[in-house]
Amino acid sequence: MSEIANVSVEQTSDGAVVRLTAKDPNQVEQVQQMARRMENCMAGEQQSPDQQTPAPKP
Repeated sequence: MSEIANVSVEQTSDGAVVRLTAKDPNQVEQVQQMARRMENCMAGEQQSPDQQTPAPKP
């Protein structure tokens, strides 16, 4: 992930905020997709193998 996004974590009173920021403006959509996958993973959702998107190659 660090190849295409800067990752920062902010501690809050009720948890944390994870911020992903694309290093390249052309990779914003990829970073947004990664964030959605992270959200789904944390919610306990699983994708079938045909729905999985491979990680971008540097």
